[in-house]
Amino acid sequence: MQQIVEDVLAKLDSTFLSITEFPVGLESRVRNVTDVIENQLKKVCVIGIWGMGGSGKTTTAKAVYNRIHRKFVDRSFVENVREVCEKENRGIIHLQQQLLSDILKQKKKIHSVVLGTTKIEKIFRGKKVLVVLDDVATFEQLKSLCGNPELFCPGSVLIVTTRDLRLLNLFKVDYVCTMKEMDENESLELFSWHAFRQPSPINDFCELSRNVVTYCGGLPVALEVLGSYLYERKKQEWKSVLLKLERIPNDQVQEKLRISYDGLKDDMEKDMFLDICCFFIGKERVDVTEILNGCGLHADIGITVLVERSLVKIEKNN
Repeated sequence: MQQIVEDVLAKLDSTFLSITEFPVGLESRVRNVTDVIENQLKKVCVIGIWGMGGSGKTTTAKAVYNRIHRKFVDRSFVENVREVCEKENRGIIHLQQQLLSDILKQKKKIHSVVLGTTKIEKIFRGKKVLVVLDDVATFEQLKSLCGNPELFCPGSVLIVTTRDLRLLNLFKVDYVCTMKEMDENESLELFSWHAFRQPSPINDFCELSRNVVTYCGGLPVALEVLGSYLYERKKQEWKSVLLKLERIPNDQVQEKLRISYDGLKDDMEKDMFLDICCFFIGKERVDVTEILNGCGLHADIGITVLVERSLVKIEKNN
């Protein structure tokens, strides 16, 4: 009876967030996060989901929210924090109002960021809440929207998705879930669902599919965009797309990835990133640092910033 009731409630629940149509590799990511939450039920659990643009941070956060949200009376999913704050003059106030309205179940007017932060701290004090802050770009956004998590009731869960690892370190999260690239098998399956509406390529397109998947580098957004673009196209069109991709990146994928680059406030860091892209992929970190320092680019701190922003990856062998 209990199983039937839970199943019916899940089907009737209109608060589920819409996630990807083809959740390849999603279950393991969700389980990693929910296992951490279950192990910290006696305290406030603060989790960061970190990775480059298009790596599946928001999708993972939504899936975790769907999995656990019925355990919380007070809950809120605040999406696209960075985008709202960039597009609207009062963006952060708008998000504070949304957060308070979700918890209080009534619309709340706020006239300043400071007042909003104070109200959030007051109303959230002693409550067991589930809050997800999606795509946070600055520490100020984080502080304005969640105040002080230590005031929440034990058992509360705060999840933050971001491209900036330093932001999570400053906030002293309990656990960082790093979005890793999909492996070859997962990549091919996700691409195939979008390109062929089945879990593997059709016979005549196996090699072409593997070539496109190799280009995508395990990045879900690239696999989805290119798979959908190639859906029901002829083999000659596939070959033409591949030739074009070797010279010109896909518009939608490039736009998604460029956000991290545009988010760099320092032109010196942008120059350093472009230098690494053009000349230093696969090179020793020590050698690259020495060369860039010689150009006056302060690479010791600069490379660290690029790593924290998911723009550069340093392998274990440096």
